[in-house]
Amino acid sequence: MAQGGCPVVSIVTVVRNDAPRLLRTIESVSRAKNEKVEFVVIDGASTDGTAEMIRTHEGLIDRWISEPDAGIYDAMNKAVPLCRGSFIMFLNAGDELIVDIGSLAQGSHDGCVLQYGRANMLHPDGSLSYVKGKRLKSPRRFLKGMPLCHQAILYRRDVMPSYDTSFRIMSDRLISYRMMSEFGMARTRFLDATLVNYYEDGFSKSVSTAEWQAEQNRFYRAVGKPHYIAIKRVNLWFKCCFKQSQKAPKEPL
Repeated sequence: MAQGGCPVVSIVTVVRNDAPRLLRTIESVSRAKNEKVEFVVIDGASTDGTAEMIRTHEGLIDRWISEPDAGIYDAMNKAVPLCRGSFIMFLNAGDELIVDIGSLAQGSHDGCVLQYGRANMLHPDGSLSYVKGKRLKSPRRFLKGMPLCHQAILYRRDVMPSYDTSFRIMSDRLISYRMMSEFGMARTRFLDATLVNYYEDGFSKSVSTAEWQAEQNRFYRAVGKPHYIAIKRVNLWFKCCFKQSQKAPKEPL
């Protein structure tokens, strides 16, 4: 147990109308559930039997609510006041926990505000696409893209800011960058382990390229780096020119 008899990690799962995928997550958490780990579920007023499934697993789930929300980040913000763990881990419906996260997280040093590890990024059929996550040297890596899987990050509850609900898909990138920038890399800890299975058929796949680009531009403005918008555009232009040059027929010598 953490200091004061509280858990080390609060695992939070947000869900809406996704009972089959929620069951996969519940079963994975059950294998790691102990006195170091608590489980909190936030249901967005599902109508497909998700709430009933949650009720059948109340012996595993420590606290849960079912009510309308304003999106995935709003649901995550609702979870934080319900958590008692030193660190919070967001494991969405369908994703799988594959380690003893309580024991791993318990080894954090004093002052640690963020722990992170690797994630298996899986195709919908369960086959491996790639492994995401490695030790970061600087928060500047977030300016290139999201270097970590959100589900493989643990945020210290007492210093974690709220998710910006004006974002639809990049609030986790924003909060991670801001915490690493504010507290410094010395107050983070890389867990040299693969923590979760993340299935690439979830919410983010429903986002169009145009919406993703617009949110990334907003991310750069939010962190005071608007010049990166121009840098990304120039890089994209060069990539397009290079591809076109590769496709162009070569003149005979």
